[in-house]
Amino acid sequence: MNKITYYGILLLYLFAGVSCEKALEDRPLTFVSEDYIWDDTDATGNYAQNFVHKIYSQLPTGYVRLNGVPLEAASDDAVPSDRNNATWNVINGGYNPLVPFDNNWGNSYSAIRKANMFLANYQKVPWVDPNIPKWLAAEVRSLRAFFYYELIKRYGGVPLVGDKVFDSNDSELFQIQRNSFEECVQYILSELDAVQDDLRPEETLASRGSGNGTTEGTDADAGRIRKSIVLAIKAKVLLLAASPLFNASATPERSYTGYAAYDKERWKAAANAAKVVMDLNIFALESNRYILNTTRVNKEFIFVRYGASYQNTYGYRMSPVGYRPGNTASQGLVSPTQELVDAFPMRNGKSIKDPTSGYNPATPYANRDSRLDQTVFYNGMTWLRRPVETFENGLDKPNNGNVNSGVQTQTGYYAKKFLANDANNTAYSSVMYHQSVTPTFCLIRYADILLSYAEAQNEYSGPDASVYSAVEAIRQRAGLTPYQLPSGLSQAQMRDIIRNERRIELAFEEQRFYDIRRWKIAKETYGTTLHGVRIVKNANNTFTYTPIDVATPYFNEANMYLLPIANNETLVNPNIEQNPNY
Repeated sequence: MNKITYYGILLLYLFAGVSCEKALEDRPLTFVSEDYIWDDTDATGNYAQNFVHKIYSQLPTGYVRLNGVPLEAASDDAVPSDRNNATWNVINGGYNPLVPFDNNWGNSYSAIRKANMFLANYQKVPWVDPNIPKWLAAEVRSLRAFFYYELIKRYGGVPLVGDKVFDSNDSELFQIQRNSFEECVQYILSELDAVQDDLRPEETLASRGSGNGTTEGTDADAGRIRKSIVLAIKAKVLLLAASPLFNASATPERSYTGYAAYDKERWKAAANAAKVVMDLNIFALESNRYILNTTRVNKEFIFVRYGASYQNTYGYRMSPVGYRPGNTASQGLVSPTQELVDAFPMRNGKSIKDPTSGYNPATPYANRDSRLDQTVFYNGMTWLRRPVETFENGLDKPNNGNVNSGVQTQTGYYAKKFLANDANNTAYSSVMYHQSVTPTFCLIRYADILLSYAEAQNEYSGPDASVYSAVEAIRQRAGLTPYQLPSGLSQAQMRDIIRNERRIELAFEEQRFYDIRRWKIAKETYGTTLHGVRIVKNANNTFTYTPIDVATPYFNEANMYLLPIANNETLVNPNIEQNPNY
């Protein structure tokens, strides 16, 4: 076995031309040597800057994260429409060290090694503008901290390698042990604090768009880490550290799973960190949520990742299978669960379980929260100028093998999140932001910060006025009437509301999978029977809706709140202790 597998550190694509001499400026980075990247005659540092872009490119991609479907297809919010999709193996059998669910360990340590390589070499470049190396070094340290955050939310404490750049013959590489969760959190926070004032200048709120939900902003450096992003990452790290999975979950021999004792003050630290971002006054909720699907720069996006070129093809991936604009079949790859659909309240803000809400099971989608229409394709809604037909033998649930090899909704629903508002169009808009521009995946947006603040502050002090204000801002933007919450809510009642708001507001944004783990509720929400609906069209053009069982995912509380470290990593280095009960 190749020992270097452990650290994910071979950058063969960067060093394929190790013996070649310096070439033309436009030579692809793929074919240049390390000496060329740290060119002592390149005053602009083009290759060094491209090296930083490589680190950015390893940020989470979203959209098609897991076997071509979003991560939420392995949560209680959705399942893959294709029964042959490998994500069903996770749903039915969980994950283990031999089948470790994802390769974030290798990806993150590969990015961390690139960061360390940059920090060890960037000063060799004779930068003309002294601001550029200062900014880039701060960005790289921030990215490194973020990749550690990606690791600890999956695995708990992980090895901290500092600034060390290991090579394949370095014996120290194979003696590294895991640091405690607390040590990792402190390292991440210290790195973020150290660089926050060395980053490129912030854009203003005005530069992020018109504010009327129609116009894209003008920030040319959107996506590059600035102080506001560092502060937002810090808020996310502190919220994770305060959460039940890691706050009082550790034992002395298992210190990488959390802190040794519950500390209420961790919630206060998380609330304070989110409030700092709120008080910057450079982010706001967009009045029209659809602009989040059609622009790269807007008032709500804080940290985004530019990535793969889906452009308007995402409409084909997600739309119901009966739609064929341009004579190309849509694929309907994701089937949201009834549990997700039921989480959306009525337009009056009341839960559908409330007997005073006005909910009618015979017309289950009438007068619902507008976010349902923006998130889920349901039977009867208008799309490309015709009603969606997910009733039995309808255009979008034909029950035959002639549509996409038999792939169709498993639940009576398809996922709509991230698509433009194409109800009255004849073809899919060039969403993923422009036909000629690669798309973004938003890693942190302002709504997340508001809800993070509300959660942390509620856990610390109960539902005070600031908690109400943060949650009600989200509900007001959604168009709930009234958007105000009932007065006198208990801490537990507010907790349930905040968690539900996170679920529906941030659906399909890679939040739910980790939220139900850090809250330690995955067994009751995911490890239980998930449902859909069977819809029959009656002779009088009404519909009968009957609940159906779709899946009972496997979830073992003894180990599955943390992800397993891949077996080959622990075989190569036995000092890397596996997570408990794997």
